[in-house]
Formats: sequence, C-alpha cells, structure tokens
Amino acid sequence: MDPISWLYNRLYNLLNRRTVKRAAKALLPFRLVLILPFHIGLFAFSFYAAFVLCEGWSALFEMQSFLVMPLVALTAIHLVVYQFYNLFQGHWRYVSFDDLVNIVRATVISSLIFYGVCMVWERGCISDRHYLVELIVSIVLVGGVRFVVRNIRENMIQTRPIGTIRRIALVGPLRKVQPLLKEFLSNADSLYRPVAIIDPEIDYSVITRISDVPLYSIGQVMARPKRLRGIRSIVFCWPGASRKAMDETVEILTPLQVPFKTVPPVDDILSEKVSISEIREVEIDDLLERPPVDTDMEAIGAYVKDKVVLVSGGGGSIGSELCRQIAGYSPKKLVVVERSENSLYDLLLELPRSFPDLNLHAVISSINDGPGISSLLKKQQVEVVFHAAAYKHVPLMEAAPLESAYNNILGTFHLSRAAASAGAKRFVMISTDKAVNPTNVMGVTKRIAEMIVQAFDRSSSTQFMTVRFGNVLGSAGSVIPIFKKQIAHGGPLTVTHPDIVRFFMTIPEAVQLVLQAGCQGRGGEIFVLDMGQPVNIAKLAEKLITLCGKRPYEDIDIQFTGLRPGEKMYEELFNTGESLTRTAHPRIRAAVSTPVDKDEIDLQVQKIADLIRQYDRAGLMQAFFDLVPGYRADKEAADALRRQQDISDPKVDRSAVAADKNGRRASPDAGKGGSIGVRGGM
Repeated sequence: MDPISWLYNRLYNLLNRRTVKRAAKALLPFRLVLILPFHIGLFAFSFYAAFVLCEGWSALFEMQSFLVMPLVALTAIHLVVYQFYNLFQGHWRYVSFDDLVNIVRATVISSLIFYGVCMVWERGCISDRHYLVELIVSIVLVGGVRFVVRNIRENMIQTRPIGTIRRIALVGPLRKVQPLLKEFLSNADSLYRPVAIIDPEIDYSVITRISDVPLYSIGQVMARPKRLRGIRSIVFCWPGASRKAMDETVEILTPLQVPFKTVPPVDDILSEKVSISEIREVEIDDLLERPPVDTDMEAIGAYVKDKVVLVSGGGGSIGSELCRQIAGYSPKKLVVVERSENSLYDLLLELPRSFPDLNLHAVISSINDGPGISSLLKKQQVEVVFHAAAYKHVPLMEAAPLESAYNNILGTFHLSRAAASAGAKRFVMISTDKAVNPTNVMGVTKRIAEMIVQAFDRSSSTQFMTVRFGNVLGSAGSVIPIFKKQIAHGGPLTVTHPDIVRFFMTIPEAVQLVLQAGCQGRGGEIFVLDMGQPVNIAKLAEKLITLCGKRPYEDIDIQFTGLRPGEKMYEELFNTGESLTRTAHPRIRAAVSTPVDKDEIDLQVQKIADLIRQYDRAGLMQAFFDLVPGYRADKEAADALRRQQDISDPKVDRSAVAADKNGRRASPDAGKGGSIGVRGGM
C-alpha cells in the first residue's frame, strides 16, 4: 500500500470510530459557537503574521501593546461583514468557488472599512503595506481552511475504507467529463474514485490536471500504459458519442485489460433523475453502429390513439415493448393476450405504474384457442391487432415440429380469422428473417404464417400486413444473454462457426419501426426492416469478453461447436421470387410476392391441423415442403438432435381438435372469467 493510501486508511479508521462520531454529533448544535472563536483566532493570526512579514519579529515585540486596539477593531469589522455575507453558516465540506468569491469580497470590504477607520483614528495607524498583506493572509487562511476541510471530507471521511473504493479512469471530452468528475469527487458515499481522465479528442504532449486528476490523451495512455496501473474500470462519460467512436475507443484501450462501463446522461444526473453511482456495464448495443430511427409520431398516433389495441404474446421481449410504446400513444384500451402467467403479472405491475391513465385489459389465454380468442376480440371490440406470439427458438423447434406448427401456424390462423370476423381495421404480424428461404422448422412455420396473413388480407376488409426483421439484442434466449452467462461462469463462449453472421436490432428500435410500418401499410405487404450490416458472431463474442476486461482466447476461450440443425451461415431478407420496393420510410422496405389464394390456404391449414391431430411428423414435414417449395430441411441433423435431447412434442388433445376443425375447444377462461381488467389510476 502506498503512503497516501496508508495515511487515508489511518484517518478513515480514526474519524469513523464510534466515539469520534458521537462527539461530532454532540457538538453539531454548538457549531456557530465553535466557528466564531475559530475565526477570531484566524483574524488575529492574520493580523500579527502580516505585521511580522512587514516589520519583522523585533518590531512585533516592541509594539505589541500598541497593536491590541487595531486588532480588536479589525476583528470586530471582520465578524460583522462576514456575518452579513453569511460566511459562518455554510457547510465547509461543500465549499466552492462561489464561497471563495464571497470570502474575497467580505475580506476586501472589511479591510477597506478598517483602512478608513485608521485614517481618522490615531491609535489605528499602521503602515500601508500591512493592510494589503493582512488582506492576502486572511483570504488564504479563511478560504484555505475551508478547502482543507472539504478535502478531508472527500478523501478521508468516507462511508467505506479506501481499500474498497474502485479506482477508475473517465473517458470522454473534457467538457462532458468535468461535471461528472465534480460529482464523483464530492460524493463521499461513492464506490468510485477517478484517478485519470482520458480525452479522445485531444492530442496533448504535456500532461495537465483537472481537480488534481491527470488528463491524458489516448496517445499518452498507450505510450505508457503504466500510467493507469491499478485502475479497476474504464468509465465512459460520453453520452453523445457515436457508437463508432465508442467502438474505436474500446479497441484502442483494450490492452489495458479492464472492464468498460458507462454513466447515465449528465442531464439526468444533474436533474437527480438518476444517481452518479448508477454506473452500468457498456453493453454491446452501445457499440453497434445503428442509424437513428425517425418515426412519424402523428401517423402512428392516428391509428393507435383512442383505439382498442390487442397485443398477442404481450409478455415476451417484443410484445412487452410493443405494449410500452403503444401505451405512450394513449389507446382507448390495451388488450394483452399472454399464456405465461409470470410474464403477464410482471407487465401488470409495470404498465399501470408507468402509465397511470392506461385502460389495460390483460388476458391469460392462447391464440390456439380459436373460439375463445374470437370471442375476446368481439367482446372487446378490438380495432388494431399486433401479433407477436410465436415460438422462435430454432434448435428447440427443430426437434418439435408439431408443437411449432400448432402454435405458429394454427395460432396465427385462429387470430387472423378472429380479427377479420371482429371487424378489426389493422392486423400486424411480427415475422423473422428466418422465414426467408427457410432451412429450419421455426422459419418455415413463420413463412406459412406470413402466407396466412396475406391470404386473409385478400378476403376481408381488415388490412393485414407482416413486418419481418432479424435478431433483437437482449431478447429472451438470444445470443447476448447466453454469452453473458457464459462469461460470468468463466467461459468458454460457444459459437457455432467462425464465419457465421446475423442481423441485429435493439428491441425499442425494432418496435418503433414495427409501429411505423403498421401505419404505412395498406394491406398485404411484407415489410422488411433495415437492420444495418450483419454482425459476425465470433467478433461479437470477442467484443463482449473485451468489455469485461478479459482477453479473448486467453482469459476466456471461445469454442466453435459447428452449425446446429436448421441453422444457416447467414440470414437473408427476401425470399426467392420476392421483389423489393421502397416505402415512404428510409429504413422500411416492402417485399412483393405472388398473391396467396385464401381457399388454398384454408385447405392446407386444415391438412396441417389433421396431421397434428394424427401426430404425423413425416406428413407434416411433407406439408411444409408442399406449401414452401424453398424450404431446405436438414432432416438428418434434426433427427440426431431429437435423439440427443430426447425432446418430443406433447400429444395434442385429439378430441379438442376434432371438436372444432379450426382449433381447440374454447377454454372456459378465455374471454370470460380468465381475464384481468385494470384501469389506470386504480
């Protein structure tokens, strides 16, 4: 431990003893009584020190009796003027430049008054230079003692020992870092202590200091990395930085091998919306360069505001974000359909708190319940439907084609038919890029769901449309949370192939574009969101390891396990035979394909329902091939996965399917007693 840390620890132990704290608390009511004599002592010391500096020690002893009356007069003037400027009431631990200005102002005025008194008072006459020296010494002592107390408070009297405080380096332009640096240094409860500032926008050759914290350029840091020896984290204080700039800075600072973190926006901290201590990890989506989403809020509000809106799968990653953003447009009623009780309960706790005036109707039900979902839409008079309910996990669905078809195909059919029957104005289905030239069960079932939606658009007054996009960062079961868990366990990270790439979007970004596409559609479109450039998954894994302050392949390994059944090296955006057209929004395109016949779709869906009832896997797979000629199934790999994991579809209630050729019998809860009604404000 270095001498400074040793001294701080000793002072910490002393000042945080129970007896010392108890004594300080007992003396607090008598603070003014203690401060006044202390200042009288400072004024007396300043007066005599100035005399010694001007006249010497010998003159002090010769004129000591003559100096008593001028000292009494000067001290009285100081006390009156200082009291006028409220300099005895301030908390020294928070002393600032403004307080120093007040001290200078009060001391100058006191000295001028004293000088005027001495001009007419014979006993007060002292040399002219004494007034100036006394003025300077008084400012230094009165101001200096306050800043010493602040320094002791900030550096020695803390709620935690010095050994538990994390030394950090702040990264960002000085104009962004300086307000946050002040917050860090003045917060005695903070876990973090800035020991360096790195400004990516400067190229100094000389090291400067800000609030006694050294300021470096990136070049200076990389030329001598030992300058930052002992830091625990690199914290970005750069809210306005582009993702490209942050990514480049992370790349440059990677050799320091420390975790990267970031702070909330400065405005949120200064307005006390969040605390400076709410430092979070730098997430991968902070570094992925994404063009900004420009949404037409008026257009979205026109088809959502004062409408009854239903969201299926409302408890999922996309569904719950749809609910949040739709709630912000003041719908007449928000109807949420979800079969996971825990997800629905969490949403019921969140939405009324965030949107007190929201009229929320939450239903525990399934889109597979055809009569029940139809009854629900008619009873609630639903006008707009967002269909986000689906199975999306590729390997699991590859081993369970019957359940995947039951949910993704029949569920979409039931909900589409219910929307058309209830007279809904719009129906927007969330699809996936895996539906393009599918190679897996999940993808082909979603492609058939797209065809169902297109078919219903041609046979009803409801405007049916589909929005297709790729992976979303942070969603349940996606690669980022899996990587984070693997890192937390020390690795290894598992990637299927070194060259595999995927499209990524953030959840809020995807939902904004879904809402935008929904207001643009006229019916029958398959909208494709612009997801930017595909991301190499192996490089993504390396970046996540780097952000944690580890070295890829050294501290944490990355293992390549081989492609899983149904997995492609890269995803596509458009099916063979689809043509691309532009829309009014620069980040939304439309795929134009051959119209789908409604009668043919009805026959094929009935066939799929029969195959599910008969538990006929082989027949179902053949039905996929018949409906989607571009489907390229990896049958051998899928069979191997089924044997390995022993995952099979639960047998479907045949009597239920037989009782209603369009789906299960109505659940006694769906659309009736199994719903929960919540109106904002209650």
